[in-house]
Amino acid sequence: MEKCMKPILLGIVGVLCALISVAQDAKVVFKSHPVFQRYPAELIKETRYNMVRSERVAPGDSITFLLRVTDPEGEYYRLYDWGALNVFVKPGSTIVIDYNDRERTKTKFSGDLAAENAWLNQSWFLSYQMLYPKLLTPQTTYKEYERRVFSNADSLKRVVKSIFLSKKFVEDCQCRIDFMVISTLLNYYQFSAQSMQRELSAADFESWNRDFKLAFSKVFLKKARHICKLYKEQEVLQYWQTSQALMNVVHNIEPGFAGQIGYSLFEEEYALMQVLNDVTRLYSPELLDFPGKVKDSVILDIVNEHIKDKRDLLTGVEAMDFEFKDMDGNACKLSDYKGMPIFIDVWATWCNPCKALAPVFHGLAREYKEKNIKFISVSIDKKAAPWMNYLNGHPRVENVLELHSGNKKFQEAYKISGIPRFILIDKNFKIRMAFAYRPGMKALNSLLDLVCVE
Repeated sequence: MEKCMKPILLGIVGVLCALISVAQDAKVVFKSHPVFQRYPAELIKETRYNMVRSERVAPGDSITFLLRVTDPEGEYYRLYDWGALNVFVKPGSTIVIDYNDRERTKTKFSGDLAAENAWLNQSWFLSYQMLYPKLLTPQTTYKEYERRVFSNADSLKRVVKSIFLSKKFVEDCQCRIDFMVISTLLNYYQFSAQSMQRELSAADFESWNRDFKLAFSKVFLKKARHICKLYKEQEVLQYWQTSQALMNVVHNIEPGFAGQIGYSLFEEEYALMQVLNDVTRLYSPELLDFPGKVKDSVILDIVNEHIKDKRDLLTGVEAMDFEFKDMDGNACKLSDYKGMPIFIDVWATWCNPCKALAPVFHGLAREYKEKNIKFISVSIDKKAAPWMNYLNGHPRVENVLELHSGNKKFQEAYKISGIPRFILIDKNFKIRMAFAYRPGMKALNSLLDLVCVE
């Protein structure tokens, strides 16, 4: 019995040791530079969707990230600050990054995995430039362009295979190279279109572009589909660069491309990204509809977090009320003007773009003077004195109520992270646009005309 138990116990011990070794942290030491006093660095894990939320770290002389790495073959991160870098880590590894703040491709890596990280951060990995054919001219045919791109890609694949021993790392690099091929081929269309746009009139270019894009798409999409079908969707979506390549195809050439190749998870990601990148949609009821459309748990978690974070500013919800002071020191609330639409300009005397837009805002107020709408200008200067001095030195506009907010809760509640910021509230005191169009935009006039007659 003891003889039988011994191999089993040794096997269990072996498994436990393997689990312990896999659960080790990786250490990334990032040598800071003066630029990061303003732009903190952050590491974001490359998941299937590049959507893991980041934690911002205040910079010092250097920054040390401790990363929980579960894959013994290694995991990938993106380092964001002034630029962006790829970072490859393994359990227990220590990577030192001496960042070049002027030219990121000259950043130096030392410690473990220095060669792998240097490879991932060559200019061609960061900007796709390596695959471009040399001496490209407007006379270069697409067939010749394509041949040279594939030749460059095959050469790079052979090089990476000859240098690195890790099978997973080599396969990962080859996958990225293949999707760089897709992006580089797509650039033939963009290069040709830019050249012709300079030579032709607008009408002639539109006709040329329609025919050229149709012909280009047929041959390009055939190659793009072939490359995509070499890989499972989960293999592709774990890298930022491959996801970006797909986004470019879907956005510029064929909106249904992802569905045609069976990349259903990407379709969900892309649909969500379109909303996340457009504040006019991000704060609309459209966000509330996403949970019923999403099947993937990763994207569903992200959607639910956005809903939780933005629920109070979605179109149609009750506006949050706050009290401000006017120039005479009297208290005013937003709800004092319930019953009419309210268009709010959030600004400060230290904000030059705000002051540049002020005349346009005031002109809009004069234009709508006879209509049922209230224009309110809210200063978020820390103290009232600079605000008062500024207003006393500038002409007042009759239809603009000037208010001052010393309440940080107002900025937090309405997510005032940048100014100038404009907010539109309807006559029922409900949010119409938490991030409204700026004065001077045609869409704003149409919207104001609408809320004035509702």
